[in-house]
Amino acid sequence: MGSRRIKIRAKRTVRTAKLKPESMDVVHPQMDVVQRQIERFREKFGREPGKDDPLFFDPDSFIPRPLDLDELTAETLKAMEKAGTRPEIVYAFRKTGLLVTEDNIDQLPQSSLAEWEAAVEEYFALIDPSS
Repeated sequence: MGSRRIKIRAKRTVRTAKLKPESMDVVHPQMDVVQRQIERFREKFGREPGKDDPLFFDPDSFIPRPLDLDELTAETLKAMEKAGTRPEIVYAFRKTGLLVTEDNIDQLPQSSLAEWEAAVEEYFALIDPSS
């Protein structure tokens, strides 16, 4: 299997990264997410996404506009509260922006997982400083 290129979008900058075949095992699960987003784009806007269209778009907008991350975070926090998510998990999400689950824990970089676990520990230290 040859190398494969994917586009990485950071703010308004698009960079192309060449991936080696062995890297595809890590990227492949995320490709399903990308394919689902492309399908959602087609359903919403009735066309293929263009090079300047956001992959993660505002579902309430009539034109392809990027999803507002602050809005997404606020909605995620509301959903966590409504679902009764444990407070240390909410704290770690607020602190790191990560939502660690059984489904994604094996896909996260070790540094991100360590950051999230440190936030959970920090929560417990804040609520019970004697421990």
